[in-house]
This record gives sequence, structure tokens and C-alpha cells, in this order.
Amino acid sequence: MKEQIKLISIQEEYIVFGKSRDLSIWDIYLLNEEKNKMDIEFENGIDEIKIKNPAQRLKEESVYLLYINDKKAVSSDAVFAGENRLIIEGDLNSIVFRGNIENVSSLDVEHVLEGDMPIEKVTFRDGHILLNPPNETVSKLNIIGFYAVNEETNKFKMLRFSLLNDTFWINLSDTFTQGFWKLKILYKFNQYYLLDTIVEGNPNYLNKSFFIGYIGEISGNHVGVFFKENKLMINSYQIEDFFKEIPVNEREDILVEQILVHDLAEKSIELRLVDERLASSKLKEIMLVSRKNKERVRIPSIKQVNGKIVIPLTSETLEEVNNNRWDLEGLFVNNEKSIAGRLQVVREDNEKLIYLNYSIEDYTIMVYTTMNNYIALLKSSGSAVFKEKYKIKTKMKDISKKDNTGFTMTVQVKKDERVDIKNILVKLRSQDTIKLITTEDTEIELLQNQNYSVQGSFQMNWERDFFPLYWDVFITAVDDDGNEELIKVTGATNKLKKQINKDYFINAIYTDNKILYPYVTLKKDIAFMMRDKEYYENKGTKLKEKLAYLTYLLMKPFYYRNKEIWIGFEKFSSTAQDNGYAFFQYVDKNKLHDNFYFILDKHSSDYEEVRKESNKVVPFMSFKYLLLLYASDLLVSSENKRHVYNLRVRSGIVPKKIDSKKSVFLQHGVTALKQSNVFKKAKGRGNFSLVIATSDLEEEIIHQNWKYELNEIAVTGFSRWDKLFDKSQKIKRRKIFVMPTWRTWMEDMPKEDFKRTDYYDNYVNFLNSKELELILDKYDLDLIFFLHPKFKQYISEFQLDNTHITLKEFQNIKVNEEIMEASLMISDYSSVTWDMFYMKKPVLFYQFDYEKYEEYEGSYIDMETELFGERALNKGELIQLVNEYAVNEFKLKPHYEKLHGEYYKYVDHDNSQRIFDVIKRLK
Repeated sequence: MKEQIKLISIQEEYIVFGKSRDLSIWDIYLLNEEKNKMDIEFENGIDEIKIKNPAQRLKEESVYLLYINDKKAVSSDAVFAGENRLIIEGDLNSIVFRGNIENVSSLDVEHVLEGDMPIEKVTFRDGHILLNPPNETVSKLNIIGFYAVNEETNKFKMLRFSLLNDTFWINLSDTFTQGFWKLKILYKFNQYYLLDTIVEGNPNYLNKSFFIGYIGEISGNHVGVFFKENKLMINSYQIEDFFKEIPVNEREDILVEQILVHDLAEKSIELRLVDERLASSKLKEIMLVSRKNKERVRIPSIKQVNGKIVIPLTSETLEEVNNNRWDLEGLFVNNEKSIAGRLQVVREDNEKLIYLNYSIEDYTIMVYTTMNNYIALLKSSGSAVFKEKYKIKTKMKDISKKDNTGFTMTVQVKKDERVDIKNILVKLRSQDTIKLITTEDTEIELLQNQNYSVQGSFQMNWERDFFPLYWDVFITAVDDDGNEELIKVTGATNKLKKQINKDYFINAIYTDNKILYPYVTLKKDIAFMMRDKEYYENKGTKLKEKLAYLTYLLMKPFYYRNKEIWIGFEKFSSTAQDNGYAFFQYVDKNKLHDNFYFILDKHSSDYEEVRKESNKVVPFMSFKYLLLLYASDLLVSSENKRHVYNLRVRSGIVPKKIDSKKSVFLQHGVTALKQSNVFKKAKGRGNFSLVIATSDLEEEIIHQNWKYELNEIAVTGFSRWDKLFDKSQKIKRRKIFVMPTWRTWMEDMPKEDFKRTDYYDNYVNFLNSKELELILDKYDLDLIFFLHPKFKQYISEFQLDNTHITLKEFQNIKVNEEIMEASLMISDYSSVTWDMFYMKKPVLFYQFDYEKYEEYEGSYIDMETELFGERALNKGELIQLVNEYAVNEFKLKPHYEKLHGEYYKYVDHDNSQRIFDVIKRLK
């Protein structure tokens, strides 16, 4: 009598069969057709037999029958199953062990054909994928196995499978390393092996991602099955990435019948879902979805307590959540379904309801329901949350001067009755410095429907309160609990904006050297500008502007009609040392354009010299200058348009005319070391008609980050580089040129504050160090120290006692001459370093505040790997590098010599001609 058993499972080490309790077993072996016997180790249990898996001992396609107690074993059920290197087939006649292909990659490539196998129905049950191959293409007669193939590594993993009632059951309980795994099937047809990727065969679901089933957490990775781009995939990732990739089968609102708030030390909300099946899902996540850009952030560490979901809202769980408004969304995964949707509270009322409002560190959190009862979260500054909580709306109604001493402001405020308004104030727009000017005698009048008129005045104390540049307007609001917040005043009446835009000077208060006036921001709010007053800002100049404009209108029809006037200028129209003058000089000397004029302030140290060179140099703020400015067709400069008039002024007839003109941006320096939105192409800004670049790398940076089209960028090189020649060998003593750039977070800082900065500390300590003095003396070197023009007021704070070091001030230096004479340049993030490198001379980057610079500015190239000189992060490193270059006679290192060819498209003296050719093609 044959011994009847039942296959239970195939494992890597053992194969388990079920048996009757009265079956005693003393011997198990395999026997092939040649009567070759293979003894098998086994463990005999009461209801099962565990036999040691013989797969490693079987040859490919070898066939053995299973014997128990010298009798042929048979299967009580029809069975067909496989795993790595082994297929087992059984029925009431026999149980066959067949050696399978050891490795797919070992097959003859010429005999392996790859393709797709469409499967119309794929289901998931008990950790298995169930599928039926089409048209009996694959059967137990030709099947070799099912494989998972890692998309990234192309690693093959054979899967255990069985065939039951013409359906293949593929076991997915094995460990999968991280990644996506495509499912493939290998079978034989004639002499060929067919390796097919399982793809979506139902035309209703083509090109749709579709979740099939969740297998579970295996060795730290969560494993699921779904169709992705029509391919059947296994997703094996840690929980964060698993949820990013998983497709959603059903999207519907997730109804919440109860919210409990835990407002103790660890804040949280507790949700009771209407659908209890969702609450008991195998896998559940709560996501925050940004209203601004649809960014998704999962909230880690959610818990389930008594069938309710507890969502922690602590600084740790909200660490990756930016200041923004977020919707709460749930994602629930069961065996065969993934459901996602916004969390919605079941309520009869539709008005906004606040559940939780509290502060963490430097921000505030508010959890509330929207008008449609969806649960949302606001993370923002305390004032923004306060403003929303109490429904505060503001609008500037009026600003008027009080003689020439201060301002009276009137703000319309709509607010909740639980809030009182204390005063109006103006606040310095700064991340590092807090400065406030508060109104006195504040008057509040109820208008109607919770609308109030708030009026207050302030007298300007120039000695105490002066601090450039931008000051915003706020109201101070206090709630019933004593919480006080500053609420920014946003918006203004059209009448007020028109009044302010008409002429800034009419609305200004000022002294002989300081000025304060309101202006309309790019967001159409009202703010104040406080700054040093320019010498030409007076009533006489305003009268001159109007007379020049009237003269232009009279002369336009006959004199200026076909002139095609170009105007060149540089920083504040006060220098003639940069690309602006270099290009003008080239065009003027070569008589390439008759009506090209260069604007220069008479107070400039360059004025007398350049005036002798050309009669096309026009004094800044002269009547002729204003006339040409109105009549000009094109502005050509190394700065933005407003440097031709007054960088800080946006209102009045002259700025309006400037904004409407075509312009060519020659650039002040190569765009790479500093990110900038100032020149970015955007609505409401003075966009350029053409931007000059120096290399293909810079062209791509401008295209990608400033959003100019490629036909609006020209790779020509800089005009000033035509005039660069290495003079370092021609001077008596070798020279080191130190030129640090400015910092946005320190602009117009009072001298006392400037002296407390790490910027001042690092440069003073470097320049005064004994080690530097010894190097300069030993190698007979001069060092020139030059502060950026925006820091010119601080030069007096650098008291140095070293005969080798010279301090030079803005307008008393020719930067290009210093660079040509220098043997070594030291800077930090300045674009002028590219000029030095253009001549193949060494540069050192002193970046002691690199982390802060990255926070405030950032760069377009990697400072750690892509710079064309060594970095020093402290004084000791910098001095060591200076000494190293002095010892080696300031030779450029081979690595940087090679880099030179990648960073410059042209190294010649034809840059200006290329720029001129491009400008002439401008339409």
C-alpha cells in the first residue's frame, strides 16, 4: 500500500508534509529512473514529517520519486509547487522532486526571450499573489519559476509558488532588500526560455498605479504589492518611503465622529473614526499636506488607544513641517485595499472651530476645522496664528506728515471682540536686530460690523531711532488672556497707494543727511524707507526733473525721434571701473555708436580722468543727464537699472521711465558664489532685455535660477576682462589683495553693532596677527585691504599698525589695477575672485561664517568641491595657506590650472566686441 501524505510547505531548509498519526516512518529516500538512491534526513512528528530540503543535491531537470518505508509516496491532493532549485509535483500516483534551474543568469542568452505577460486579474490572499496566466500559456508542464528582480541592482530572487485549481499562488513572505522588485515568470517553449514581466492586462487599469496587497513588515522593511507603470511590483521600503510610493485605490473623506484634545505637556489630538474598520487597519498613517505646494509630511509615532488614533503634535513630530497651512489626511492599508482622504469631522455646524492653539519654541501651532469641517493645522509665527484665531484684517487708510518731524497713520482694523488694539508701530525689517518706533496718543473708533479706525502719531528721534533700511507697519493686539502680538498691516487703499507712488520726496521727512518716507512694496503693502539722504535729494533737483521732462516732451518729435540713445553707468553712477565703463570706453574709442553716453557723479574720484577721455561722459543729476535719461532707448550697466538714478527710490516720474526702458545687464561679477533673487525675472521687477554671461555653466545658472530664456542670455565674457593684464611681476614688491564682500544681514548696521560681528573680529584679528606680520616682512610683501562699497562707513574701525598693510576706501581705489598687480587674492564669497582667476593667479577663500552665509545667501556651486582656490575656515588656516603660497612664489596649482578651462568660455581680449554684436541684434 502506498504511503499517502500532504504537502504543507516548502522552506529553505525543510519541506513539511502532513501525515496520519498511525503512520510510523523509519526511512525516506528519493529514487530516479536509473534507480539511483538519495537518502534524505527527516524528523518524524505526530501529524507531520519534516524532511531536509534536497534542492542543493539535485541537478537541473533531474527527476526523482519520493519513497517512504520503501514504498512510493503519493499525495492526498493534487499538488504543484516550487522554490529555489526545486519543483514538487504530486497526485495519487506519485510525488515527484524535480531539480530546477539554479540561476537565471546561467542560461544561454541566445535562448532567453524577454517580454511581457498581461494578467487581467491579480488578487492577494494570506501573503500570496494569485494569478492565472492567459490561454494556458504557462502550466505545470513548462513552468520553471517566478522571480522578483530588483530594479536598481538587477538582482534575481526566486519565489516559492504552488499551483492550485489552475491558479498560481506566489509566496511573498521571504525577505526583500530595500527597493522596487519587478515580478517575472520563467517558462520553457521548445528550445527557448521565456522570461516575461507580469504586466497589467485589464484595459480599464492601463497606466494606473493600483494597490494589490500589504504583506507586512519583514526585517525592518514594509512590503506591499502594486501595479506601477503597468508592471507588477513589490515595494520593500522603510515606513517613511513605503508610504511615499504606495498608490491609493480609493480616495474618500475619512469621517471623524469625535476629537479629544490632550493639552498637557505633550500636546496631541485623539480621533475616533466613524468607520471602525479603518481604525483597525494593519497600517495607518496621518499625513500633513501643504496647501501651498502639496508637500506631504508624515506624522511619526501615531498611536492607537482603545480603537482611537492619537496624533502627537510636539516639536519632534513637527520638525519637518514648514511654516504653512496644512490639511490632515489619513492613509489606511488593509490586506487588499489602500484608502486615503482628508479627515473630516461630523458636525452639524460649519463654522470654524479651534481645537488646539499653543506655542513651541519660535512658532505657534493651531489645529482647527475649516468651514467644511476638514481638520487642518496652521504652523506659523505667533502673530499669524493670533491674526487668524481672532479674524483680524487690516488696511492702511492714510499716512500724513506732521510738519517735518513725524507721521500720523490711520489703519482700518476688523477684529474679534475678544481683542483690543493698543497702538500702531513701525518695526525694522531685520532677523538680527529689533528696533521699534511706537505711536503715541492712539485713538480707536468703532465704525461698523467689528470694523475700527485706529489712528496714531510718532515723532522721529533721529539720534535714537535712526536705523536703515526697511521698516514695516504693525498694530499691537492683546486678547482676553493677556497674550500680546504684533500684527503686520497689509493692504492699503488705492487712493493712498496713488498718493505715495506719485513722489516719495513730497511724502518724506528729513534732516540734512537723513530721510524717512513711506513707499509701496512689491506686495502692494505700505512700508517705510529710512536711510542716509543723498546730497542731491532736495527741492531744486525735483524742480529740475520736471523741467527736464517738459523739455524732453517738446524736443521728442523732432530732435530725439531717431537718436537711439544708449546710457552706460555703474554702481550708484559713481564709479568708472567696472564692466559698464569698460564697454562704454570700447564703443566710444572705436566709434561704434554715436549716441552712447556714460553717467558719472562729479564727486567720483574717477570723474576728472574719464572726462578727459571722452566728451560723452555726462555729470550725474545734471540737466543734460535728466534729458538723456528720459530720451534714452537702452540702459547698459554692470548693475540693475535703478543705479542710474537712486537705488532706493521707486516712486516718481524718473523711476517709472527707467522701469519701462530696455536694458543690458553686463553683470558686476560671475553668478556662482552667491544666490540672488534681486535680478530674477519676475512680474513687477525691472527685468533685463539681455544678460551677459561668461561660460556655459553660468548661462545655465541664469537660465535655471533667474528664469531668463536662453535667447535672453549671451555668453561673451566680461568687458573689463579685455583690460586685464598680469602686472604682478612688474611691481617692486609683491602684493596680496584682500577684498571681502558684504553681508546682507549686516547692511547699514550701526558701527557699534558692526564691531561686535564675527566679520569684524575675524578680519581685524587676521590683519593684526603677528604671524601675518612675519610672513609679510620675511617675503617683503604688501597687503592691500579693501572693504566692499556697502561697508565703506566702517573703514575707520580698522585700526592697523603694520607698515606692510594699506587700507583703501571706496572711490580711492582702482580695483582692476589692484587685481592686476596682486600675486594672491584673499576674499570670501566675492565674485571679483573670478577676475583674479581669469589671469590664472591664485585665490584663497576665507569662509569663517560659511554656515551663516549658506543660511542667508547660499551659492550656485558647491563651496566644498567646486571652488577654484583653497578654503580657510579660521585665521590659522588662512595664515598657513598664505605662507604656503609665498614659499612657492604664488604659483597656481595644477588642479586649478585644469579647472580654468572649464570655468571660462573665452580667454582673450574680444569680450566687448562680442557684447556689442549681441546688443546690435536686440529688437
